[in-house]
Amino acid sequence: MKKSAVDRYIIPVTAKTLDVLEAFRSHEEELTLQELIQRTGIAHATAFRILYTLLHRGYVTRRDTRYRLATVRRRPKIGYAGLSSDVAISVAIEGSLRQAVAAMGLDLLVLDNRNDGNVAIENARKLVDERVGLAIEFQNDVEVAPVIANLFSTAAIPVIALHIPQPGAVYFGPDNYRAGWTAGTALAEHSIRRWQGQFDVLLLMDIPQGGAELRSRMTGVLGAVEHAMGVVPAAKLVRIDSPGSREESRQTIISFLREQPATRRFLISAVSDDNALAALDAVQDLGLIENSAIVGHDGTDQALEAMAVPDSPFIGTVAFFPERYGHQLAELAVSMLRGDRVPPAVYVPHQLITRGNLKQFLRANAAGAS
Repeated sequence: MKKSAVDRYIIPVTAKTLDVLEAFRSHEEELTLQELIQRTGIAHATAFRILYTLLHRGYVTRRDTRYRLATVRRRPKIGYAGLSSDVAISVAIEGSLRQAVAAMGLDLLVLDNRNDGNVAIENARKLVDERVGLAIEFQNDVEVAPVIANLFSTAAIPVIALHIPQPGAVYFGPDNYRAGWTAGTALAEHSIRRWQGQFDVLLLMDIPQGGAELRSRMTGVLGAVEHAMGVVPAAKLVRIDSPGSREESRQTIISFLREQPATRRFLISAVSDDNALAALDAVQDLGLIENSAIVGHDGTDQALEAMAVPDSPFIGTVAFFPERYGHQLAELAVSMLRGDRVPPAVYVPHQLITRGNLKQFLRANAAGAS
């Protein structure tokens, strides 16, 4: 039998989706997947995927194994308060997140915390005023984290905290201790290979306002160095706080290095690539390139460029791939908006990039982007 003129323009999967919605006889009625299949005659796999999509887009809600029509449906709005538009990792996360939420039919409100705790508090208030369904918070001041957490908690807004834990929030970011261990292993191997395991100072650069979780990166560095080469004497271990800009951090490191004998060998690691690059600036200014080995964290383009320079003391960075966060963050946000159970911490993968695997890494990235 030939299709009628009307039938030719009907999209089968759309018709089945409407069948599922029309199977509910009221907004109060709750149905299981099997009951919906019995009412509609739709195959199990197709019915499940339709329900999953409707749930994801807010047309139905779920309680245990039972579904019901959503009484009020609006496009979910997610708020992202980024660390700073001047910090590469924050910009990369924003770009990835914008793409992901657009593809998933969500709205995104982006604010800039400007690397300032007080601004972060004001931005949290703005997200509450905008009635976002969920907030993604990226700021590095543990002192203001409880204030921000209270604002969101009072407004019953779920939160994902990037890289720095926040009370009541789901943590999303690297396992900082393990990432630091990876960096420390690279420093130890460099010292063993180039200096027969001898060094004079292990310099660790912290961001103090980041709190214990962020400091655990440098604790991991120390743990790996000691695992490979034995206990580091107190006289050889120096932890420097570098909360400021790259230039301010450079000046802090220069002040320290000028007090050291020029013949000393330095193993240096920093919480971020920005601080590691400040250390690179300092050792270049003081002519200590041959006496230094530096490993950062984040995997920024600037760090990769510094590493590519022949004989650069910048020997590695632990990459977290923030440009890939978007899809996983958006999926996590949707799960939380649905009320699904989610783990308290979602760890992202990390990878050590060195001069030895840099070209291979860049080729793989280029192939993945094409």
